[in-house]
Amino acid sequence: MPTMHPVRRSHTPTSWRTLALTLLLGLGSPGAFAQALNYSEYGATNLAGTYTDLGTSGTLIPTPNTDDANSAVIPLDFPFSFNGTTFTDFVLNTNGYLRLGTTAPAPPFFPIGPQTVAGGPRDIATEPNLILPLNLDLEGTATTEYRVATTGAAGARVTTVQWKDVSDKVVSAATGKQLAAISFQVKLYETSNRIELVYGPATAGPGPTVSKSAVVGIKGASNAATATVKAAKRATQAWNLTALVQYQYFDGTAHNLQNSVLPDAGRTYRFDPSPATDAAVVNIYALGKTPLIPQTVQAVVQNFGTSPLLNVPVTLTVTGVNTVTDTQTIASLAPGAMATVSFAAFTPTALGTNTLAVTVPADAIMSNNTQSYTQLLTANTFSYVNTTTPGSASSANSFGYGPSQQGAFIARFTTPVARTIGSIGVGLADANTSGNTVYAVAVDFSGTLIARSADYVVQPGDINTIKSFVLLTPVPVAAGDFYVGLVQKAAVGGIRYFPLATVPQGRVRLGTFFSISGFMDTSVYLGSLTNQAPDNFPPFVLEAQDAPATPLSTSAALSHALSLYPNPTDGVVTLEVRGANANGNLQVQVTNLLGQTVHTSALQDNARHELNLSHLAKGLYLLRVQTGTEFTTRQLAITK
Repeated sequence: MPTMHPVRRSHTPTSWRTLALTLLLGLGSPGAFAQALNYSEYGATNLAGTYTDLGTSGTLIPTPNTDDANSAVIPLDFPFSFNGTTFTDFVLNTNGYLRLGTTAPAPPFFPIGPQTVAGGPRDIATEPNLILPLNLDLEGTATTEYRVATTGAAGARVTTVQWKDVSDKVVSAATGKQLAAISFQVKLYETSNRIELVYGPATAGPGPTVSKSAVVGIKGASNAATATVKAAKRATQAWNLTALVQYQYFDGTAHNLQNSVLPDAGRTYRFDPSPATDAAVVNIYALGKTPLIPQTVQAVVQNFGTSPLLNVPVTLTVTGVNTVTDTQTIASLAPGAMATVSFAAFTPTALGTNTLAVTVPADAIMSNNTQSYTQLLTANTFSYVNTTTPGSASSANSFGYGPSQQGAFIARFTTPVARTIGSIGVGLADANTSGNTVYAVAVDFSGTLIARSADYVVQPGDINTIKSFVLLTPVPVAAGDFYVGLVQKAAVGGIRYFPLATVPQGRVRLGTFFSISGFMDTSVYLGSLTNQAPDNFPPFVLEAQDAPATPLSTSAALSHALSLYPNPTDGVVTLEVRGANANGNLQVQVTNLLGQTVHTSALQDNARHELNLSHLAKGLYLLRVQTGTEFTTRQLAITK
């Protein structure tokens, strides 16, 4: 995979590349019926239970070996309904999953690497009707066996399929063996069609203590979000904190294993079939911090029931320093389908706090009929994040590039009137970020640099805070979209770091968050913004802040302290600064006649600096040197 892509940190010293987009199925989408599964995250429960080893009861399931093998077709003692089909058989695979029906799973039988969820049976569209209690590259031990047993009276029977004393295979020295042995079961319930994944005794492997990704959950007809329910946890999280979710897996939010965190005996992930009617509010899209400008709030509503829904009223209620109520109607919503509802715009009139609540009518599952979101009305700040701060219990993972790479993370905002952006707030995360260099940028719609802050070496006290970066030159933005972000430079000492904090969001926010791999800070960047919606990136902790009322001023003292030669130049020019009395570094910005920034760098007072501008075209440029709120300029001619 391309090494320049950003990756997610899951609070372990390991990183992953994210995977595919959570599909937003449109109203009445004909594909919604084919993609939907009759189970959802709202019928899924993580609970403490009891693990009872089958012992000698039931029947052994023979396999050719204990490494990448399928069993023969195993009959069930009762019909089991799943994904709109009644099954009477299954095939077990030694790599921690089974396929309902008489068709054996096809290779590959596990993901392509120990720290990815790509490429395995969950990811392959042609592998349907899967139950995956612990899918990764497994092997047997001296006491491994596979067994099936059915208990209970007719009408209430339970079939238990057991993997006993299996172990993850050592496929690289970096990830080693995390589980020397583990036992687990799939339980299928007659009549109710309940599914349980139950975990029993586990013994830690010899390590090293790092994350290894497993795929856990159930899968229907495809790998779309509406056709799967998955178990996700960080490697360092206890198993009782596993989330059962229906949005797409990321590599960083798989069911991650680590030898220091073993399951508690009897830990159970339960999946109950969906009711006939269940509309859920799954997301509210709104600014978390906003000036007093018109607000267009959106909500994502999904049908988790098995029956189509017609004329679904969706109501927005705003309370706090402003009061608004608006109801929109979804004409039809197929099972599994999602609709994005846009409410009538309103303009807040007072600073303070609003609560945005979106509600659908009561139905079979009441817990998902309402969502709320807190919005802060500010004088001058745009952000998709409200009161959630980096490092808090509700914060998600952080993002970064490879240790030798430089790249940018960008957020798009919209302003109804022209304004001037003076600073950018950035949520900084990951202790490894301390000591590394980052800076903030404003770019245009193509990803071209138009303004930046000074380079900044992150301090330990900056971690898990929102750090404000002042732009060297405040940037005017017209009414419409504008883009701000964070650039991270190559890691000091080659230790990867993940500087940009994010916060959770269950469904993708389209056209809002971007990356620019290989972002350059010494010239106009000619690349483009990469929309991160296909990777389901959660909201970036980035804020755009209006410039202060106090303007920058020219400085005669700074002008006298600056020498520039030769001028004209063939591209290599010397800047000498003597006696500027600068507080910290001075910043250099070179712009062309179109006003585009083509070079930025830092200078020290009482020193001579050589600038290599030979990559620039022949012509006239404006060179600006700034310290604090004072600046001076020189016209620079480049001849070739």
